[in-house]
This record gives sequence, structure tokens and C-alpha cells, in this order.
Amino acid sequence: MAMLRRWMPTAIKVALVGLIVYFIAANVPLKLADIETFLVEANVQFYTSMVVFAFFLMLQAAIWVMIVNASNEGVGGLRSGARLGLLAGLRIFSDSQFAKYIPGGFWNFAGRVMLTTRAGIALDAQLAAIVYENILLVSAALCYAVVLLVSLDIAPAVYIIAVLAVFAAAYVFYDRTTAWIRWLFVRASRWKTLRRVLGRLTAALGQEIGAEAAVAGSEAGLTRNRFFGSLACFIGSHMFMGIAFWMLTNSFGRGHVGLFYAAGTFATSWLVGLFSPLPGGLGVREGLLVYFLSLRLGAETALYISVIARLWNMMAEVMFWAAVRAAAYLTRRGRTYDEA
Repeated sequence: MAMLRRWMPTAIKVALVGLIVYFIAANVPLKLADIETFLVEANVQFYTSMVVFAFFLMLQAAIWVMIVNASNEGVGGLRSGARLGLLAGLRIFSDSQFAKYIPGGFWNFAGRVMLTTRAGIALDAQLAAIVYENILLVSAALCYAVVLLVSLDIAPAVYIIAVLAVFAAAYVFYDRTTAWIRWLFVRASRWKTLRRVLGRLTAALGQEIGAEAAVAGSEAGLTRNRFFGSLACFIGSHMFMGIAFWMLTNSFGRGHVGLFYAAGTFATSWLVGLFSPLPGGLGVREGLLVYFLSLRLGAETALYISVIARLWNMMAEVMFWAAVRAAAYLTRRGRTYDEA
């Protein structure tokens, strides 16, 4: 029995890694031989675009860490006494990101909550961070999408004015509209079923939920200035995503698209892909990429780029994960979640 308890955490981790690798491989729409041929023939611009996209992922993770810590702050400072370090947060984000390829669409968030809980962050702060992060991501992508649709005469220019009006109203009535949301975070964080599931998961992986993580308060959330500051950060980080995709589309030598067109195309495909029932927005995002790119490059080239873009995205995620792991190994600073 003691031997079983000793090896159970390792067995669960191996099983999870194997499951994620299986679904990632299933989501790549290319044969292994085709992948090898393409990677050998790809030019420097292709690999540079991948580095830029990995940098975008790192920015996105850093913003999430900032939101978590801001949500965990109380009136008199840190409510739980815990603060998620940047490197520890990047590791949590990079380790959990691959779980989004498992059917269900929520496993990356579940993994992130479990790992962040082990780092001592209060549950209501985590729930607030997840909600705020997704609202901000959708809002940032919506800005790019609306500009793209207006530039193509698919939507009237009044849509831009409408989006600005919504942002202005949200700024004015921010405190009033977020009060009840914070109350929901507290109620959800005290839900016994959720805490029981998290407790079993962390115990199965050889850890226990710290006492700090059990603390729940009523101040979880972002202030108005931090919310719109984070929105500005996400809009800026999305430009790096657009630059990366722009470099990718122009690396094949089959035509040229503008920077803002590429940024709007990728942001729109990601936004609509959120409604896909398949892991990682599979199918829907590729379809949107084909549609918008075909308007500039032709259907055949657009289809080719959409297929490669899925592989390119996954390779950038692996690059991001490897960079964070290497940084953690070289620095060995701070207390990471798996060293607790």
C-alpha cells in the first residue's frame, strides 16, 4: 500500500502527459513525413515568426500572473500572504496550456487552478483571474476583429463606434457592475464540491492545498484602472501575435498580406474558434483563416497556410514551455509549485 501511494503521483503525471501528447498528435493535420519535409525546407523567417509567437505566449502568461496577483490583493495588501512569482506563474501557465487539446475545452483552466492552488493563491482570486483574463482576451481580439471586418466592408464603421461606446460605459459603471461578480467569486470559492475535487487532485499528485489557498474574501477582482490597464496590455500583446502570423504568411513566398490584416485575421479566427466544440478551436479557426487569407492570397495558398499554422502554433507552445523550463533550471530562484 505504501508503495502504491509512493508511485501513484508519478503514474498519474505520466498518464496525463501521454493523454495530452495523444490529442496533440491527433490535432496536427499532417503526416510525420510531411512535417519532417516541411521543417527541413522552411526558411529563417518561418522559425523567426515562431520565436515571436512564443514571445507573445510569454507576454500573455505574464499578464495572467499580473491579474492573479492583483486579484489576490486585499484592501490592506495581500490577503493570503501569498504572491505568485513571475517564473513560477510562467511555469504553471506553460505546463497547463497543453491540456486545452484534451476534449472538453476547460482542462487547461482546471490544471492551472490546481497548480496555482498548490502555490497558495486563494481560490476566489483564481476564479476572478480566469474570468477577467477571458473577458480581456475576448475584448482585445474583438477590437482587431471589428477593424478587420470594417476594412473589408463586411461590417459598417458604426461598429467601431459601438465598441468604443461599450468600453466607455464599462469604464463609467465599472465598480457598480463588478460588485456582484466579486460576490459570485467568493461563493464559488467556498463551494465544498469544488474544494473537495481540488483536494483529491492535489493529494493524488503528492501535495496538499495550503492553508493560504483556503482563504476567501470579498475583494477578489481588478480595480477599474487595473482592468483597463490589463486590456491595454492584451491589445499590445495581440500585436505581437499579429506580427508573428504576418511573418508566417509571408514566409512562403506565395503572396503578401499587410501587418494589420494578418493581425485581424488571426485574432478573428481565434475569437470565433472559442465557439468550436473541438479542442483548441480545431476546424473553425482553420476555416476562418482560409476565408480571410483567400481574399488576398487565393484559396490554395490560404488552405496551405491554415494547415501549417496549426503545427506552427503547437511548436511555438513547445518552444515557450522549453524556454520557461530552461530559465527555471538555470536560475533556481523562487519557490515553484512542484518544489513546494
